[in-house]
Amino acid sequence: MELRDKLNSLEGYQEIIEKNIKYIQEDFLRIKSLEEDEKKGIQKYPKPNNEIIKSIYKGIFNYQCQTLVTNYSMGQPISSITEEYKITVSYMEKGWNAISGYIDMVWLLSIGIMLEAEADILEKLKSLVERDHLNDYLVDFLLQNCTQWSKQTIKFKFPRPYKATQDIISLAQTDKAAALERLKKYLKKEWYRGHSDLGWHDAHKSKWNIHIGYWSFESGALVKILGLDDSTLKDQPYYPYDMVHWRETTIWN
Repeated sequence: MELRDKLNSLEGYQEIIEKNIKYIQEDFLRIKSLEEDEKKGIQKYPKPNNEIIKSIYKGIFNYQCQTLVTNYSMGQPISSITEEYKITVSYMEKGWNAISGYIDMVWLLSIGIMLEAEADILEKLKSLVERDHLNDYLVDFLLQNCTQWSKQTIKFKFPRPYKATQDIISLAQTDKAAALERLKKYLKKEWYRGHSDLGWHDAHKSKWNIHIGYWSFESGALVKILGLDDSTLKDQPYYPYDMVHWRETTIWN
């Protein structure tokens, strides 16, 4: 198995996945206990049981999202990535909110587009965007290309770095070569730097084993939607080339 992101080792990625599986199992046991307390009218903590359960589901979703990305970074075949993706979306329904989950939504919409996920899976993401009234140009564009979605917000929730995607989309209407050059600039100079305020930025430099991989999944989705020739991006850092060019024999069960 060849690593797709070589800023961590195979052993390092495996350790992250094993820990996340353990944390998720423990969290589900906590939820079961809290649900039993709620049925019996027992309140052990200052916060209401249901509020704690909601918070735990958010943690479960975060662990699963990390696991999904880590599996891709370590070089797992796309067939196993599709299964992890479906699990991640199922956890997202109870553990996601628009306030803190913008990037998660962009990632999962983008991955779904690249993997050609089934319509019902993408509809779940659409429902979450509707539920939380997430108004964003990029999210709307992605939804338009994988669901029945007509809304197009003008503004970006996070202009840095995502406003660059508007340039790519606009250029592709008349000049795909120019759009590809703009995408290259985004990947080389803007994407990683544009996330410098997030906890995973520079994770590969941490003394702790926390690096799950750096991927601009929206770049792959844009290439697929806009029909750009990404042959020159195959070895470009942050670009999910293998996910764009997944095996045609992948079957969604």
